[in-house]
Amino acid sequence: MPAPPSALPSALPTLPPAAAGNTLRTDEAHRLTIAQSHARSAALGVRPGAAPEHTPLPAADLAIARERNRRLFDHAAPVMEMLYEHVVHSQSMVVLTDAAGVVIHSIGDDSFLQRAARVALQPGALWSEAAKGTNAIGTALVEEAPVLVHAHEHYVRANHFLTCTAAPILDARGQVLGVLDCSGEHRSYHPHTMALVKMSARMVENAWLADDPPSAAVIAAAADVAAARADELPRVSFAGSLQLASLRSAGVSASGSVWSIGPLQLSLPLFDRGSRRAATAAQQAAYDEAVAQLQGATRRALREVETALVTLEATAARERDVMGAAADSEASLSATEARQRGGLASLLDLETARRNALLARSTIVELQRERAAAWIALYRSLGGGWTPTDAVPTAGAPQAPNT
Repeated sequence: MPAPPSALPSALPTLPPAAAGNTLRTDEAHRLTIAQSHARSAALGVRPGAAPEHTPLPAADLAIARERNRRLFDHAAPVMEMLYEHVVHSQSMVVLTDAAGVVIHSIGDDSFLQRAARVALQPGALWSEAAKGTNAIGTALVEEAPVLVHAHEHYVRANHFLTCTAAPILDARGQVLGVLDCSGEHRSYHPHTMALVKMSARMVENAWLADDPPSAAVIAAAADVAAARADELPRVSFAGSLQLASLRSAGVSASGSVWSIGPLQLSLPLFDRGSRRAATAAQQAAYDEAVAQLQGATRRALREVETALVTLEATAARERDVMGAAADSEASLSATEARQRGGLASLLDLETARRNALLARSTIVELQRERAAAWIALYRSLGGGWTPTDAVPTAGAPQAPNT
């Protein structure tokens, strides 16, 4: 049985520190999403210069919201911890909201949490578009798709210091359960944050699916079985009519109604009972097949995730040895070059040292390739797509983490 998210190795790829060269991707679809959200915010009466609303839900209401979303929290909490491990020390926080945009759980750097509290990015705060204008959480709820909102793209100016990436969490029927968000200081933006947040949201969805096997296909098959069983039962039908009439003659009028009911029909499955039972059996078999396919797909997905995570964990363990060996080879090359210049080593010794150093570098490259392949496999097995725009950022403004 695959391990639950809390037991999985912490193998999401760690983001390197944000660099000045990081650029914000501003493709046409992204600009359109932000523009449409700004238009909605204006129509909802949100004021760009308004001070942040600091009043969270009363404690009793927050407790009710958390209890209502207990199952979502149980699946999301270990994934949030894993995600946070890979953005720690980057002035960031990880946030979970319910389907209305109410924050029900958050973790993050202490220093950033204090600043985030000033814009009410804390449990009990409401981050719908109607409450906060354009923001990653509220806009992701409207779009029902992952969203990045960076710095000045926030509608309310008080939130311009943030960069936020959010992905909705959906159930098997496509209904929004909540939103997973990564928010941070806008200068800490990293272009791979979106991939990490999307992968984490898919992990929560897969955990939810494993805990809630029925899918749309299974539900439809169950309905077909019920309909086929109902078709085996006797059926009673009747027809009726109601007529209104009005008569006027010599200044005198009269009106009335005429109604009738019947005929009454009773149909019994006498001669085709066998065929109806066969139809019910066929629908039952289709239902069993749908359940088996869902269970098989779930086991397959979890096995693929496990394999990718194990590979990532193994490459992380090997990386220390490989980097150590590469450092030793470089040190040996430098020493051999110095000895050769002093006449204490031959050219053959020097070429041997160079070959060893090159082999060590090649091993590092191969390990990086293997790790990248495992990362992509993990991303795809968690339901993520892979398009060139996901991998090639274009020039733009500075960048940071995401809501």
